[in-house]
Order: sequence, then structure tokens, then C-alpha cells
Amino acid sequence: MVKSKKKCLTLYEKAKIIEEHKKGMCVTALSKKYHVAKSTICSIKNKEDRILKIVHQSIKPGKIQKRTLKEAENPKLERLLYKWFVKQRERNLPVTGDMIKQKALVIHKQLNSQNETFNASDGWLQKFKWRHGIRLLKIAGEKLSSQPELINPFTNELAKIIKELDLTENQIYNADETGLYWKLLPDKTYVALHEKTAPGLKIAKQRVTFLGCLNATGSHRLTPLLIGKAKSPRAFKNFQNPFVYKNTKNAWMTQDIFKHWFFKQFVPEVTAFLKSTGLPVKAVLILDNAPSHPSADELKTPNGAIFTMFMPPNVTPLIQPMDQNVLRLTKLYYRKSLLSSVVSKGEGVAEALKTITLKDAIIHLHKAWWKLDPLMITKCWNPILGKNEDQDNIPLATLRKTWTNETEKLNNDTILFVGSD
Repeated sequence: MVKSKKKCLTLYEKAKIIEEHKKGMCVTALSKKYHVAKSTICSIKNKEDRILKIVHQSIKPGKIQKRTLKEAENPKLERLLYKWFVKQRERNLPVTGDMIKQKALVIHKQLNSQNETFNASDGWLQKFKWRHGIRLLKIAGEKLSSQPELINPFTNELAKIIKELDLTENQIYNADETGLYWKLLPDKTYVALHEKTAPGLKIAKQRVTFLGCLNATGSHRLTPLLIGKAKSPRAFKNFQNPFVYKNTKNAWMTQDIFKHWFFKQFVPEVTAFLKSTGLPVKAVLILDNAPSHPSADELKTPNGAIFTMFMPPNVTPLIQPMDQNVLRLTKLYYRKSLLSSVVSKGEGVAEALKTITLKDAIIHLHKAWWKLDPLMITKCWNPILGKNEDQDNIPLATLRKTWTNETEKLNNDTILFVGSD
């Protein structure tokens, strides 16, 4: 005989049992109705006051899914944190787990709890969400139509060129652009128990284009190129910009800018790197077929030693290294750094975002670019180099350990690129 799995009642179900018992339903009948032992019904009766107190404190008891009576170790902190959380959601501002943890650290510090140890860990966050009925909702896109049959011919051709020219992985580069709404809030948010949907605010319009480029070993990351709208942003005054900055009317890449980047930045930086490592000055830059990229004939040195190679259309999502994880994680690290900074300011998210300048965005983006793990970068090259190692995307779960202590460190990091005031 198979033993039935023990049922775990929610607090709302326990409250219903108490109510029905008061109306005259006996313990045996309740036991059968809720498929639990009589001893469970008796235990619920004995904890009546505590159960009803917690249920009545819930915004909508009828929806509560909480199953435990265990209280928080720091109830005052959690009350203030939940009050802040509800206030942000009332204004339709998205709230992520990282923002909740960062705000918890801020509140803990404000409560002068120096003698207490509090890390705002992932485990604490899960319990906080559980205690307050907080869940994650998507705020209300799409992979390109890919053609896997075109991958092998291209990777075979690339392998042939690498062999003929005797190129090492240090001499193989990939560059790609991505748009970045540098004040953009997350598209997912934790919501309170009573919220059925997650309406958001109008998307921030401050957009820049970020061009990243690196080699297959991750040993050489070129100075990133950033394209904005303003010719001379006011925030750049007395600022030593770690990026190369260009501007266009719509902050998009153009063929002229890309060609200038290739000859004035890519070729010199790659040449210097190869000479410093004792390698011959020859390299290939792999690109996608974006309209903003000039032809391969226009993107090569006079002697042809540094040249470009274009991937076939509709294979970029499948094999381009920058699309595998590099740009995604750069933007993810950027958002992590930005939101942690915003929450730590001790004011509302919307108000704090208004104070963020393009200079701040560059500082966060530069930090994110150099945070990328070389091992992760090499794995992103596996598909295009035809390697048989694990080619799956790096799961976000593997990043959690790295991020656990990052929040506290963000505000203590020294900013290296700010000039004198």
C-alpha cells in the first residue's frame, strides 16, 4: 500500500478550519474534508490566535499561500522594508530581488544594528518573499528566424582560414553592438500579494549604443565604443572617459563610425596587443551582417593581415560569441550595479534614477565590461569554433554566488575615472 503524501495546509486553509469548527463542524468531519489527521486539526485549534492574527494582517487573506507561523528574526527591518516595497509598487516601479536585498542592508544600517549580523542572503530573500506573499511577475520579445543548416559551412570555412593563416585563438576577434537604455528599469518585478498584474512606468528614452569587442581567449578586451546623441554631454566635464565616445542623431551605429572604429581603434589596439604577446600582426574580426557594417573589402588593412569575415544571415543568435552571453551578461552586470547604486541612495527609485547621468552609466558599464569572466568568454566561442564542450548558456543560477556579496562592495569601490571637480 502506497502511503499518501502529507498535505501542507496554507494559513488561509487553517483559518477556514477554525471558522468552520466555530460554526459547529466536528474534528472528524474537518479531518476528512481537508485530508489531514485529527491531530492536525487539534493543533490548528490550539494555535488559533496566532493563525488568525497573521491572516488578518494580510492584505487579502483569501489569496494567502503562506504555510508557516515562523516570524522574522528582525521584524522591524522587515516591516520597514515591506512598507518601502509596497510604496514602490504603488507607483508601478519594478522591484527586483537584488533591489530588495540592497534596501534591506540600507535599513539594517539605519537601524544602528551594528552588533547584529545580517547579510541579506538569497535564503533570507526567499523567506522574506514567502512571509509577505511576494511573487515575481513579468511586466507587460523574440529570437530571430535562424537557419542552423548554414552554421557548418561557415564554421568549416573559418576553421580552414585559421589553419591556413596559422592563427591562434588570441588572433580571432568578434565585435557586436547592442542598444542600452541606461536608465531602463527591469521588465520583471516582485509584486505584493494583492497585485494581479504588474503595470510599469513609461520606458526611459535615454538610449546609447554599446560596441564590445574581444578575442576568443578573453585575454584582450578592446576599449568599448559608446554612441550617444549629445556631441559633448555636460556630465563629461572633468571626466576621464574610459570609453571611446561618438555621437549621432539617434545614437545608432553608422558605417562611417564603424569604419573609423576599425582603422583608428581596432587595428591599433590589436596590433599593440599582438606585439606585446610576441604574436605576428595578423588577425580576423568576425562580424554579423548588420547594415551599419561596411563590406569586408572596406574593413581590412592595406596588406590584408588584419581583415574581417562576415557570418551568414540568421545564424547570429546561434554562434556569434557576443550574442551567446557576453553582451547579455554585460548588460545584466550593468543593471545590477546601477540598481544597487540607486537603492543605496536612500530615496525613492524614481527620484534616484533622475540623478543618474551618462557619466554614472559609463562608470557602471565599464565595471560590468571588466567583470566578465575569461572562462565564460571562452565558452561563448565554443559554437563558432566548432568545439564539443558544453555550449549551453551560462545559467543565471551560477552567478548568484558571485553576486551575493557584490551589493555591499558596490558602494565601497573606488571610482577610477572621475577627474578633479
